[in-house]
Amino acid sequence: MTFETYFMRVLTPMHVGAGTGLGYIDLPIYREAHTDFPAVPASTIKGVFRTEEIRKLSNGANSAKDIEERLMDYDPEENDEEESIVRLFELFGNQRKEGNVVFTDARILYFPVKSLRGIFAYVTCPYVLKRFAEDAEQGYSGIEISDKNICKVFNSSDVVVSIDNEKYVVLEEFSLKAEEEKENMDIPTAAGLVDKRRVVIVHDDLFTYFVKTFTEIQTHIKVDIESGTVDKGALWTEEYVPAESILYFKVSKNQGFNIENGKRIQIGGGSSTGKGIVEVVKL
Repeated sequence: MTFETYFMRVLTPMHVGAGTGLGYIDLPIYREAHTDFPAVPASTIKGVFRTEEIRKLSNGANSAKDIEERLMDYDPEENDEEESIVRLFELFGNQRKEGNVVFTDARILYFPVKSLRGIFAYVTCPYVLKRFAEDAEQGYSGIEISDKNICKVFNSSDVVVSIDNEKYVVLEEFSLKAEEEKENMDIPTAAGLVDKRRVVIVHDDLFTYFVKTFTEIQTHIKVDIESGTVDKGALWTEEYVPAESILYFKVSKNQGFNIENGKRIQIGGGSSTGKGIVEVVKL
């Protein structure tokens, strides 16, 4: 099976939930079990594009709900259907058969972290870069960082500051000595979504700390319609993958299904408040 790689740039904070949290966050984001890195399940991505295809077919006579029901009821051995329904069945399947299009989970590639200079940096680490190279079947130069107090940047970096004639990158409360590399340092630019001058490669452990600690946490309330005050007990916190995060996922090649390059879709909760809008770009 042949796959194509797509990048996902988060344009507005994205919440793909993992149920009720056990800690101080009531509604945490979905994370990989073995790394604790933010991720998006393949089932969520598949569901979004499946819904997009259904909506394309909807019109005055056939609502999206009607098409959905016909797709779920379709059995090629028992009944005939329009070509458009058969196509959806072949691509995405239903409870009787799996679809032909295969999606993978979206994995983190770059995580935005506030920087003293240049507003923010696209932060990544050797483990993530190596994993991406393996997933995308690309070469990798093997960047290594053994010291948590050191980071690697390009020699034209926008986030480097000079302190006592030494070059540093200051990310949140961390001051890291910057080792400048040549312009051709082997890292992905995510199909032009990422400016190399903002990229900072940190130690694996520090990257893990960033993605666990510096997600966006929003507090929500419910206001009593009569009193105009907060309802008793109606206070909760929700976690989001921050805007400017870059993830990637893979989709199996299929002549009947294509993702429009640069397409913007909505993923996760909060659609009515503009959350979860992402841009999808092909490698």
